[in-house]
Formats: sequence, structure tokens, C-alpha cells
Amino acid sequence: LDDVVINRIAAGEVVQRPCNAIKELIENSIDAGSSSISVVVDDGGLKFIQITDSGHGIRKEDLGIVCERFTTSKLRTFSDLTTISTHGFRGEALASISHVSHVSIMTKTEYDKCAWIAHYKDGKLHPKKPGASSEPKACAGNQGTTITAEDLFYNMPTRKRALNGRDEFTRIAHVITCYAVHNSHIAFNLKKLGESMPKIRSSVTPNKIDTISNLYGPAVGKELLEFKCEDKNYGFTARGHLTNANYNGKVFRFILFINNRLVESSAAKKALEGVYSSVLPKHTYPFVYLSIDINPQNVDVNVHPTKNEVHFLHEDSIIAGIQAKIEQTLYACASSRNYYVQSRLPEALAPEIATREEKPGSENKAKYDYQLVRTDCNQTKLDPFLTDKKPNPVVEVVDSKPRNAPTPPARPSYLCLSDAKPCSSKDIPRETPQGSNVGKENINTINTTEESNGRRSEPTKPNNKRPVYLTSVLELQESICSGRCEGAVELLKGSQYVGVASTTYILVQVTTKLYMFDFVRISRAFFYQKVIFDFQNFNVFEFTEPAPIRELVMMALEDDTCGWNSDHGSKSELGDFATHLLTNKRDMLEDYFGIVVTESGELIGLPILLEGFYPLLFRIPMFLLRLATEVEWTTEKECFRTIAEELAEFYSLQLPPDEDEKLATASASATDVSDAVDPNVANWRFTLEHVLFPQIRSSFIPDSSLTGDGSILQVADLHDLYKVFERC
Repeated sequence: LDDVVINRIAAGEVVQRPCNAIKELIENSIDAGSSSISVVVDDGGLKFIQITDSGHGIRKEDLGIVCERFTTSKLRTFSDLTTISTHGFRGEALASISHVSHVSIMTKTEYDKCAWIAHYKDGKLHPKKPGASSEPKACAGNQGTTITAEDLFYNMPTRKRALNGRDEFTRIAHVITCYAVHNSHIAFNLKKLGESMPKIRSSVTPNKIDTISNLYGPAVGKELLEFKCEDKNYGFTARGHLTNANYNGKVFRFILFINNRLVESSAAKKALEGVYSSVLPKHTYPFVYLSIDINPQNVDVNVHPTKNEVHFLHEDSIIAGIQAKIEQTLYACASSRNYYVQSRLPEALAPEIATREEKPGSENKAKYDYQLVRTDCNQTKLDPFLTDKKPNPVVEVVDSKPRNAPTPPARPSYLCLSDAKPCSSKDIPRETPQGSNVGKENINTINTTEESNGRRSEPTKPNNKRPVYLTSVLELQESICSGRCEGAVELLKGSQYVGVASTTYILVQVTTKLYMFDFVRISRAFFYQKVIFDFQNFNVFEFTEPAPIRELVMMALEDDTCGWNSDHGSKSELGDFATHLLTNKRDMLEDYFGIVVTESGELIGLPILLEGFYPLLFRIPMFLLRLATEVEWTTEKECFRTIAEELAEFYSLQLPPDEDEKLATASASATDVSDAVDPNVANWRFTLEHVLFPQIRSSFIPDSSLTGDGSILQVADLHDLYKVFERC
């Protein structure tokens, strides 16, 4: 056969589609030490391909032979194939591309004063215009190489007609994405000719998880697990990233690199499918990136014209070892499953909740079942269906613990609310204060103005309420009112309490929709507003005995969750510091916040933020510690804001884990809960439903953040459920 025929046949095997040409050229750019690679295509690469890299370039004297077959700088003898570590080795890529397209190369090395450009056809230098010289010409350019291939398969019309530009662009994008994941130290860029915005852009990142998240989206990135496997007997090391059981994809995204070459392996893919078949639902698939490094002497890279496959020794054993490691990694985190729900308010919520006037003739219009709403609180609620009415001995369950288990320390007698009674802070007996140099005298005030009136819509307070003139407090009140979210307000007003879903969430009905409210977060925000709006107007409940602040702070420091370490100083010094600080600030704390401290450093009263609601007093030690260490005491506004936040955290309705467990056990057995848990904790369900929730529904001012941080979640819609059951 003629040489032209031979070369075109060979080129048709090496460059089967545009993505094969781009794959070969990208590998050459990586071998050249590039830090960035940019690809521009037109019509899926059939009309135009251009690859620009920042590598070391091609010497001018090599431009004459660079597109000839079997011309390479990667090896010299056949034995070099056993130790080859570069991507290219045959010297066929540029030659094959030049036989099926019009190729031009512009390159500049580090030592060249200018760039050089040359044009090629059928592997030889070719003039750009008839009659012109074919020798490389000097031009301006940056260090690196730019290779352009135009009119791909111009001399193979049958193949060109069989290819679709849109499908080919998808294949090109897949190739570039795979190499971008594997080479996170290189910046990749893909765009269509004539468009300014790239379709794919990956920057240099320190780890592959960031690259995968950028290219495949955060839905994949947040579920990735990293694994590594090594076996010296078979001489391989495998590493990669795979998604856990929480990710369910529509297609199997499998990226496999063997010795830094993008290849395919049906055996490896089948093994991974077998692993995930036991943890993923049917017809759902994972994302897997796998990189295997094998001793080059055990790999045969020259088995496929496009280098799409490789053969290696001990293939079955290596794949089995990787499969076992992936199973171990996957099952280690498969004990729990996360389900993501959309945190949002329903569209056009207000019109749904507001009472509408009936239009003429609407009384005869039939209502469908999914439009019927039950909001009568006297009807059966959720709790009876979750409570076992049969007798169940709870004593054994509650008291079941190791015989030698340590007994928890007894709670001091002053941490008791049995005799607590509301009163004014001025009615509480205490030592006569000797004065303090830090108090309300040092706080700037302003005169009363009409501008400060009507700052919020709160329930009417008693007539003897002291007005607030402090600029900082008025600004805090204004910031709460300005963040008011009307949709969330309407949602709360139209809500009906359903029941407790967990120790964090409650179920609430709004028209035909069911929501979950994070009552811990919402109650924290609610009490923060109560502190700001009721500033310097608190009733106080008195302890049965004075509580020494230093002793309480030392109790908090013994808790592992307090965050103390040796860098903060000794615990004794912290206890003295907290006692001294809170004692010096006692006038301001009592007058503005209802926190009553004696001159001798004893806590004797706390504010009543909500009538009928008292905080869980076992949290007082941590509250006092945080009050002394977390409050910004230096500036007025930040001081008031942080004190309000600490009070809100202290008063928010939440339980410790041990009390949660006891309460759940007692509730499920339908026995007297007070026998199993602290009396203050046992009534939290009643307090939540009948005391706290009605107040939140009527006077809480929610902002838009509650709909974005998972505090309000829509669980179900009756109309959508009817659609589901109709399909069944």
C-alpha cells in the first residue's frame, strides 16, 4: 500500500473521535510539565480543536519531525516500555491527527527569545498558503505550546457524517473532567469557540475533594469517602474517593486511572457494582474515582490503539483486594443514613392561611378530600399513637447500669425550684451593696423622642413598665423588627401543634401541610427577643438557698464540654475570676437583666422571661461560666447583645442526653415520668405545648434565617400525598 493510505488507516485507529485526539494532546501537555491547560472546540471538535498549555515547549529544531510517525522523546528501545512512566510513548498522536486534519503548532521554550509557528499536513511541514515557505516562522507567544487542528476527518467523509457535534462535545467534557479530577495540581479550562464563558473550569486545589465538588457539584462532594489500599505482594497501591450510601445517582460515574492513564476496566466496574448493590436502592448508582499505581514491569500499556485499556499481572487478585477495602470503607459509615429535605417556606403562604371571602356561588362548589383541613385541637393528637398503654416495668430499665458504675454527684439543694416564687428583684433580701464602679452609671443614654415609639408590636405590658432610653438597646430592638419575615409570621400564626417528633423537632400543621419545627433553635431566638424587648423590666424568682458562684463555676469546669484547657489558666483562677467579675457587675446585671448577685458572690435570683416557664437549673453552672467568659464586656451594645444570647441559650428548651433517654423510656411505658427523671424535666412536653408554643405563635418575630438553616422544614403536603397514592 501507498504510505498515504497506510498512514490514514493508522490514523483512523488512533483518532477514532475528537475526544481521542484531545486525550492524546492533553497527555502530551501533562508530560510537558504544564500547570494550566486550555481547550477550545467548535462543533464538538469536528471543525476546530485548540489546546494551549504552559509546558516547557518544543525546540525549533524538532518542529520539522514532530508530526512524523513513531517520533517520540519518551523512549528509545522496546525494553523502555517496561519502565515507561509518561503518558505518551508511541509517537503516533500528532502524526495521526495531522493525517486527518489541518494542524498548526505554535511553541516557545524557556530559552527562546520568540515563539515559532509551523503548519502540517500528512505528517510533514506544509505552507500555510500555496507558494509560501513551509519552514517555521517566528511570532509572538508565551512559553508553552498551542496545537490547533481544523476540519477533523475532512478526508474521511463517511466517519465525519457518522459523528454528532453535540454528542462529541459531551465526550470531550468527560475526558477533560476526568483529567482535572486526577490532576488537581493543574488548572483545566474548556469552552466553545466564540463563547466567553467556559463550560468547564477547574482551578488548582490542595485536595481532590474540592476539585470533585467543583466539577460534579456539592451533592457529590459532601458525600465523599477517602480510601487507600496497598499490597506489597502484588506491587500495587490504590487510592481514591467514593460516595457513601447517602448519594444516589442516576448513572454510574466511574473514573479509573492506572499509572496515571485514563483507562476502562469492565472487571473493576463490575466489582464496584457488586459492592454498591447491597447499600444503594435499585437503579441508583455511586460516584467512584480510583487511581491505581502498579509496578510498570507488571503492566502492558500497548494493547489498544487509543490506549483506552491496559493489561496487568494478577488483575483478579488486585481487583479483589481493592473491592474488599472499598467494602470495608463503605460499611464502616453505613450504620446511619442522612436524608436531605428542602428548607423553605411554601410559595404564596399568606393567601393560603388568610381567611378569604367566599365568592358568589362558591357555596355549591365541591371540596376535594385533599382540601379538607383538621385543626381542632380537641381531636386526637399524635402522642396517644406513640405511647404503649400496656404496663411495662420501667424501674429495671432506668436503674439498669453496671454494678460498679460511679454514682452521679448529688445536685446541690439550691438547684431546686420547689419553693421558687416570682417577685421583684427589690424584694429579695441581700447584703447592702457598697457600690460598684461598673454599672448603669457608665452607660450613655439619650432623651426620649417620638422616633423611639412603636419600635415593635409586642403584647401590652403593665403600666408600671420602665421605658428604655438606651440607644444600644433600641438599636437591637430595631434590628429584630427590621429582619421580620412576613411569610414566617403567617406560618406561625396559622400553625397547629401536632406532637413531638424528637427531642429537637416538633410536628406542626399549617393548612394541608405538615412541618417540623426545631423548637430548640426557635425557643433560643424567642427568648433572645424577650430579653431585648423586656430589658430592665423583669420579675425575678428567688432560690431556696443562695448559690455560691465560685462553686457553680467550678462544677462547670469539671464538665468535659466546657472547652477548658491549660492555656486558659488553672480552674481555681477561672473560678475566682468569674466570681469577682460577676460580683462587680451585679448592679448592672440586676437592674437590666434580673440576675441577682450578692456582694459576697452568691446567686440568689434569676429573671422570669415567660410566665409559667422556668429554666432547667442544672444548667446554671455552665450559664455562669459562659456569662463570665463569653460576654463582650468592653462595649455597651455588644455587652447587652451577648448577655441576651447567653440568657437565651440558658432558657431555651433543651435536655441533656441522659435525661432524654430516661424521658423516652418513661414515656413509652406510660408510667409516671416523675419517677424516672427530674421533676423539672418531666413536664417539658406539657410546657412546650401549653406554655412555650402558644407564646411563640403569638409574639415571636421570626426572620428569614429560620427558613434557611433547617429550623422550619416542610415534611408533607396532603395534596402531593394524594398524587402519590393515586399512582399506587
